[in-house]
Amino acid sequence: YQRRVHGNKFVLSRQSKNVCDDLNVMLKKIIKKVDACVIEIKLKDKDPNSSTDTIVVDDPYDKVKEPEKLYLFDSEETVNGSAIIKPAKKIAHSGIKVEFVGQIIINPDREEKTEFTGQCQKFFEEGGELSSETTLEFSFDCPKKYESYRGLNASVSYFVRVTIQKSVKNVVQKEDLWVLRVDPKHGAAADNLDKKSYFKEKDFSKGVCMEVGVDDALHIEFKYDKKLFHLQERVLGQVNFKVVSLDLQMGEVSIVKREYIGVGDSQYFETETLQKYEIMDGTPIAGELVPIRLYLTSVPRLTPTYELISNLFSVKYYVNLVLITGDGKRYFKQQEIILYRKQGQR
Repeated sequence: YQRRVHGNKFVLSRQSKNVCDDLNVMLKKIIKKVDACVIEIKLKDKDPNSSTDTIVVDDPYDKVKEPEKLYLFDSEETVNGSAIIKPAKKIAHSGIKVEFVGQIIINPDREEKTEFTGQCQKFFEEGGELSSETTLEFSFDCPKKYESYRGLNASVSYFVRVTIQKSVKNVVQKEDLWVLRVDPKHGAAADNLDKKSYFKEKDFSKGVCMEVGVDDALHIEFKYDKKLFHLQERVLGQVNFKVVSLDLQMGEVSIVKREYIGVGDSQYFETETLQKYEIMDGTPIAGELVPIRLYLTSVPRLTPTYELISNLFSVKYYVNLVLITGDGKRYFKQQEIILYRKQGQR
């Protein structure tokens, strides 16, 4: 197995972890045969063949794991359903519990787990035997204040877990869910797009301005219309070259994602460029305006901005302007943008 050092500890690499996961799946199948019990979790009013009730989710950072179809829930939606237990032989138990769990994992290699919400319903607490098919109804209305998320070093997940408690080894079945959360402040508002969206008519004076200057050799302004965007909006802006005495060869604007882990002095982050757009090729002349229109729907792996999720991690996005000279020098400016989810957006 490949290993890498994290602090003073050796941890499994992502490739080695995939091998271990495959072995665990095989072991669970063997154990399930020994247990001779099948647990089926059905969610009320959710059709597994409906694109409205389900969503296909993949892990963009795990190329081995196959995409999976999960039941989709709104953050305010109650999780109702039933657990159907089908024993192949008589099973003695000391109780059955059905749980709804919200969990954050930091550093997938080490799987530092934190449960931030949960609810439990218990059945047959006095124990007994299962010899025929048994259906247990459940309903969970606990708060789901964070979205489901899969990142490089952090993830948020929700699941329903059924546990048959036994003296030797419990029988456990889990059903993962995917939760989306509409922004409570902006999510229900109607679009208020300026009809004058042409660059020559657009007023950028009330927007956001970034300036890049190098002595008297370079002075540019990068303006865009606002800082707050929903996930299917467009970023409209322009680059104004005021002074250009450098041999500029290329200019790029990119959408950058930054995942912060922890808080305070121990905080660290990973940066990922999600999408790049070339805005110029060759040296512009002073006074030239380069228009920019970025459609966020084309940006992969885009989520809302997450601010300090359970004091464990944050996700922020930036518009990054990069200018490259003929001898390879790079001049850049970065500005944060705030993203949110509107009603109906996935």
